[in-house]
Amino acid sequence: MPDEMWSEKYRPVHLYQIIGNEKAKLTFITWLKHWKPGSKSVLLYGPPGTGKTTLVQVASNEFGYKLIEMNASDVRTKTAIMSTAGPIARESSLYVTLYKGAGSILFLDEVDGIFGREDRGGIGGLLKIIDETNVPIILAANDPWKPKLRLLRRSCEMIRFYYVRPSKIIALLKRICQEEGVEAEAKAFAFLAEKSRGDVRSAINDLQSVIGEKVLKVQDVKRLGMRDRKIDVQEALTGIFFAKNVKEAIQSFNNSRIDYEMMLHTIHDNLPLQYSDPIVLASAYNAISRADIFFGRIARTQNWSLLKYAIEQMTAGISTIKKEKTSPVHYRFPPSKIMMLGRTKSERNLRRGICERVGLKCHVSRKAANTDFLPFLKVIFNNDTDLASEISSWLTLDDEMIGYLEDIGRNN
Repeated sequence: MPDEMWSEKYRPVHLYQIIGNEKAKLTFITWLKHWKPGSKSVLLYGPPGTGKTTLVQVASNEFGYKLIEMNASDVRTKTAIMSTAGPIARESSLYVTLYKGAGSILFLDEVDGIFGREDRGGIGGLLKIIDETNVPIILAANDPWKPKLRLLRRSCEMIRFYYVRPSKIIALLKRICQEEGVEAEAKAFAFLAEKSRGDVRSAINDLQSVIGEKVLKVQDVKRLGMRDRKIDVQEALTGIFFAKNVKEAIQSFNNSRIDYEMMLHTIHDNLPLQYSDPIVLASAYNAISRADIFFGRIARTQNWSLLKYAIEQMTAGISTIKKEKTSPVHYRFPPSKIMMLGRTKSERNLRRGICERVGLKCHVSRKAANTDFLPFLKVIFNNDTDLASEISSWLTLDDEMIGYLEDIGRNN
């Protein structure tokens, strides 16, 4: 196999080649097209490997911008940020006239890495640049909800990226294998997509790592093991329940890939599995309820400075109670509340949206789309990824709609 990394070789060079997160992509392009001095900057956030950096790079090239990339965690003090990013942000229209093109874009990645004593003033310096900039400024983060980023969130239009759907990853892996002349077993693609958990870059890297002699077999892929969020939950909950001190409990949550809302529900579901003593259990639920109160206040007031207290209650609040002498158990995931949300208004809205698009394309009523078309779509989206991909493009389904069809197809 060639030494070139496939994740770079097959990196998109056009916007249409970027898979997944169609809504985020459209929102970003619209922002970039209409940006002018005085407009808000934009903050792209979500899991790694979902296309945030790639989208910035490709869009900058297609719209004629000169892209200046910086890692915010490398220039964290006010002085460093102002001296490095400041001159770029002050670029005048004269520069555009002299050097042609649309001008520059300043891209600061990993802004959630601006923390610590050595970072004093870093956020303030960045806010000053955003307020005075003459060029579009794009920020990216995996976790934008840290309290110190509260003012930064207010200064930006926030665009969320989600894990990419398995069907899209499978289609991409198939295309790469065709390009490379690799004969592959169909189930191997499904396993790689499942293992990646929506991280496109990881899926491509894993594909390249297991191919031998232009052949891809399921048995080769299975040796990689599962990059499963359930494993991450197991480690995080063990760290919280059995932390030796407050700092260790909070760090166990910070090191996980589970967002705070999902973690709250997960801890809630697993407390009875971990503790049997009613007094201990009551103390643990009391800590969870206090965390829930803080989250409720945040939702009502958008006062994100309360987030640290909520996280402390659901982590340190659990770890500091007087516990029984127990061992870690096999924790339950996903939380029951999250699973029940499939029958809520959100699901009905997704179903309605799909039926409207089917009706528009097939010239039928929404009711007919629901009764005559939707059952077949469920089957297709769980048995034929190539056809599902074609239908998704034809109907212009977004990621949530595709996920809904995949999920209800599995559960029905």
